[in-house]
Amino acid sequence: MELWLLAAWAVSGALLLFTHLLMAWRVLSGPLAASWRYLGFLVPLLTPIVAWRGGNRLGPITWLLFLVIYLSARMVEV
Repeated sequence: MELWLLAAWAVSGALLLFTHLLMAWRVLSGPLAASWRYLGFLVPLLTPIVAWRGGNRLGPITWLLFLVIYLSARMVEV
């Protein structure tokens, strides 16, 4: 495995996780109703959707960007 591919995979995965945790924290302390907040906090695939509904636009966009980079790095075969 190429070193740059391994580095891209590790860095994008770490950034994806970090972005997701920040987004989950903002969802939990956000202005939405309690049922939406807990749903967005407990169901990882719904976190970007609930964050978008709560007014956070940067979090879901960067989460999607890092997800695409992560999946692209995983799908590349050397």
